[in-house]
Order: sequence, then structure tokens, then C-alpha cells
Amino acid sequence: MTSGVGLIVSLMFVQFSAPDLALTQISVDVVTTILLLLALNLLPKTTPAETDTAGRLGRGGLAAAVGLGVGALTYAILTRDFQTISDYHLAEAKPGGGGTNVVNVILVDFRGFDTFGEIIVLGIAAITIFALLDNALRGAAAKTLASIRHPLQSKDAHPLILVVATRILLPLALTVAVFIFLRGHNEPGGGFIAGLVVAIALIMQYLASGYAWAAQRARIDSQAMIGAGVAIAGLAGLASLFFDWPFLTSTYTHVDLPLIGEIEIASAVPSISASS
Repeated sequence: MTSGVGLIVSLMFVQFSAPDLALTQISVDVVTTILLLLALNLLPKTTPAETDTAGRLGRGGLAAAVGLGVGALTYAILTRDFQTISDYHLAEAKPGGGGTNVVNVILVDFRGFDTFGEIIVLGIAAITIFALLDNALRGAAAKTLASIRHPLQSKDAHPLILVVATRILLPLALTVAVFIFLRGHNEPGGGFIAGLVVAIALIMQYLASGYAWAAQRARIDSQAMIGAGVAIAGLAGLASLFFDWPFLTSTYTHVDLPLIGEIEIASAVPSISASS
């Protein structure tokens, strides 16, 4: 049901000529669905006892109040008078940022400082997730997870077809991610969508072969990778200071790549790849 809703939202973005948002929505939807499937494995297999009528009415009233509040807030935002700034960005994306993908030019040029802050926030969240997953394999957390896991487990926990398919698709997914990343400055794509594609490919390895199997084959320390990503993003912004330009000011040039051809690439590319 959640996947169906996400697909419908993606089709709405396509209808309104927002392919970047559609790609992001589909990628996030796939990642979220896989993570929900992993979490469902740890939930109780039986339905808890229903509460009394007053409790159900109270929760229903709270849900209705929240829904009406969000609906009223959305209506107020959509019906208020405003002056659009889209015309400015459409006119300045190519001469100012060197790209025809206005969304990505806004993210890496016009709104670079905000994007850099988001990279730091994602790094903090990633470190937190790493700490939680690392503790889940040993100690009290591992015992707690083992105690709530249902005793009846599948005898074929890692189906051979799923294992083989995910390992074959891994290099293909990484190739697609590189392609989406490189084309993002002028076509739908970019670093965030490419990062989600890589995340899907890696999560599927954990889902198909198990967390322990995938973790043992990781060649790069996760914490070091997170720190390196944030550092690269900062260094990409500091480079402009050596040319007497403000922090995070970017420029662009044309690069001729073998088998790909000529592409426009911005100086913020290291920052984008680090955030991925």
C-alpha cells in the first residue's frame, strides 16, 4: 500500500514536469519499503489485545485532529498570496551555474550553504545509525533482538535466487548511479538520487545475504567514509576562498570523457559526491 501511494505521488510529479522529484520519490519509496520489511521481521507475530472503547476513541480523535490541522496548514499555505522566484532561477541557472537542471543548480549554487548544512546533518544521522546497528550485533541489544524474534524462522533464510540476483545487480546499480550522478547538472538526476540508488543496492545485499555477511565484506570503515564525505564537502567550499570568492562559490567547465562525450561539470561535484 505504501509503495502504491509512493508510485502515485511519483506519477503526479511526472505529470507536473518534475522528473527530479519523481526519481527522488521512487528511490526513497524503495529504500523505505525495504527498511520496513527488515523492521517487520522484528515485530510480534500476534495482534496485541484491543484497548477499551474510550482509548480507541481518544486515539481516533487525536489522529483526526492532527489530520485536520495538517490539512488546514496545507490549505493556508497553498492559498496565500506570494511572489514566485522561479523566474529568476530559470533565467540564471545556465549563465550563473552552468547547468540546465534548475533544481540541482539551486541546490549546489544558489543554496549551497543550506545544502552543506544538510550534508552535515546526514553525516550525524549516519553515525547514529551506525552506532545502533553496531550494537545490535553484540551485547544486550543483540540478546534483546534475539528474544523478540519469532522462534519459527524460514529454513531458507537467504534464498539462492535472491542472493544471486542482488550480487549480479550490484555492479549494474553502481554503474547506473555514476551515470545519474554525472548527468545531474543538466538532466534529471544528481548526487542525492545516485546516493539512493547505491543505498538500495547495498541494502539489498544485507537483505539477501544477511547483515553479518555484508558487514564482513565491507572494505571501507563506515565512520571514516562519513567523516571523509563531510570533509570533502567542506574542502570543496573552501577552495573558492583561494580565488577571493565567498565560501561555497562554485564554477563550471566542460570535460570530455571517453565513451560518454562532453559534459558540463561544476566545481561543487566533490561536495555532491561526498553527500551521496
